[in-house]
Amino acid sequence: MSLITQPLSVDLSTLSARTFVNPAARAAVKLAVVLVTWNEAYRSRQVLKQLTPDQLRDVGLTRSQALIEAKRGFWCP
Repeated sequence: MSLITQPLSVDLSTLSARTFVNPAARAAVKLAVVLVTWNEAYRSRQVLKQLTPDQLRDVGLTRSQALIEAKRGFWCP
């Protein structure tokens, strides 16, 4: 028996506009988005420290620019 699954894609703005969403659930989703964003910033900045000079040149950064960016806090945009 073969089970075919389709990826679930939900436009959350449409969902929240049509249905009541518990305020606690809405806050939890917003918190999750913030945490994921912070984690992405942290990981990206850690990778910047490890780039080779050729890779830095490809992205248009100098070593000092990359180190300055890598030292920024994860909470900074």
